Amino acid sequence: MLNLSARLMGRTKPVRSVWVERFALVADRLVAEHGLPRLGNYRDPVREIFYIMLSAKTADAQYRTTERLLNRRFPTVADLANGQLADIRRCILSGGLAAKRSRTLRAAARQLLRLGPRPSAVLKRLPVEDAFTAIVALPGVGIKSAFCVLMYSLRADVFPVDVNCQRIAVRLGALAPGLSHQKAQAALAPLVPVGRSRELHVGMVVHGRTICTPLRPKCDRCSLRPLCAYAKKHPPKES
Repeated sequence: MLNLSARLMGRTKPVRSVWVERFALVADRLVAEHGLPRLGNYRDPVREIFYIMLSAKTADAQYRTTERLLNRRFPTVADLANGQLADIRRCILSGGLAAKRSRTLRAAARQLLRLGPRPSAVLKRLPVEDAFTAIVALPGVGIKSAFCVLMYSLRADVFPVDVNCQRIAVRLGALAPGLSHQKAQAALAPLVPVGRSRELHVGMVVHGRTICTPLRPKCDRCSLRPLCAYAKKHPPKES
């Protein structure tokens, strides 16, 4: 069956791959190990848009702080759309790239207001395909960021591929190494079993932060070892 991620990215035929079934097993193991925690994301799609925009290439603690400061200073989309760039920069300065991000954030806020004075309510009412089109058209928002908003705020069954998802998929053997983020998103999302996107994404994010880390992954503690090509090539050393 063609999943929603694949349809939104323009695919017309389902992917035939053993990894559709294997990712169901991966999701089962990750849910058993980590549960399904909330990761600080928002149910309000507009606030989630700005949260995701600020999170790009920024440490977790930094973007959480800058998002709170921004929301406190500009509590509505209209406030942000009409804000002074200098004021926006001050709120997000500690997260880096403040000059560029301040312009992008304000431009996105102004574009969101074209949906109406309450863009969050509009996005929640729209069919998921139309909501995706509106979100991905915003300045500074790509497919992965749009999928995050759809998944976390609008409860859509889509799979955003972040760095943790990509790293784990490569180590499992499901994804070729060295792909650009865009190519990884296009290759991996269609492999996710229907109905399992949120479980798999959240599980991979938590697992990538705690177990399957970029350096010195904790393979001896990993619940995915029986499914993992990297673990087979790098067995734990005997003590």
